[in-house]
Amino acid sequence: MSENYNPRFRTSSFAVPSIETTACGKAIIVGEHAVVYGTHAVAIPLHQMRFRFHMSQKTMRYGAPAEVHLKLAGHEGSPRLQAVVIRAMELLGIEPFSLDGETHSTLPIGAGLGSSATLCVAVLRALSEALNIDLPKARLADFANELEKSFHGNPSGLDTAVVAFEQPVLFAKAKAIEIIPIAEQHSYSFVLIDSNIRASTMAMIRIAQPYFTGSSGEQRLARFDQLSLSAHRSLMDGDTHSLALCMNESGDLLEESGVVPANLKDMIIRTRELGALAAKTTGAGGGGVIIGLLDPAHCEEQYRKIQEQFKGHGTYRVTLNSLGN
Repeated sequence: MSENYNPRFRTSSFAVPSIETTACGKAIIVGEHAVVYGTHAVAIPLHQMRFRFHMSQKTMRYGAPAEVHLKLAGHEGSPRLQAVVIRAMELLGIEPFSLDGETHSTLPIGAGLGSSATLCVAVLRALSEALNIDLPKARLADFANELEKSFHGNPSGLDTAVVAFEQPVLFAKAKAIEIIPIAEQHSYSFVLIDSNIRASTMAMIRIAQPYFTGSSGEQRLARFDQLSLSAHRSLMDGDTHSLALCMNESGDLLEESGVVPANLKDMIIRTRELGALAAKTTGAGGGGVIIGLLDPAHCEEQYRKIQEQFKGHGTYRVTLNSLGN
């Protein structure tokens, strides 16, 4: 905590109520990795996959610093996670207080679906709601991205943007977050397939770096930017075919960058062979999850086939429509 920190909300003078908040996961459909270098990217919320955070104040020992006890899926949270909660209090101008926190999540951890972003957003929501602090979504996204630095060094801000707004977003660094309105009465059906492999986000960024910074780097970044802007238009227009083309080309370019190992490439090929209009990695790559765009006319049948094909892998159905579901 900084030496000049002067809290606006002094919790020592009143009790903080217990509260539970949630945050949805996210999936990038076009633009991962390139977004780190300033291009646009498009990400969607995973409303059906959520992180829950329950917080209750505990008595502080006189003269002792605030103590944060967190349990993640029944396991004691690391000191780094505890520090994230204290840092969240500082960002919100809250005098640090001791608390117990429990979390539950339907998101696979470390799979590129925003598990760390959901924790950051849910913690900030709990603290701000418990103390009646007005926290607009744009500021929530900014504060959550500051907390994300504990996990990913220098994140782009995309993950916390889509998790904070819980809507599809067109995102680029240093630009206003743009919410993407989905075409009215149109619905997109996606499938997420867990590879059961985990990889370091920072390691994948290092692997991809030469692809985006070499002699052809600017040209490649420009193409990712074009694909993201095209995907943005496709979502607004209800053009599933055009969206599929953007996703597939983006996935092929990620393969060129070296972040799609052979086993994930095989999963992508099989998903396309089962009828998915598009299939690609989502997130940093190396492992994690692949995302498929299902044919709206055959999505139920395709999802059943994918479940049969990938037994032993977590499969998740995700829908996106104008109603925000």
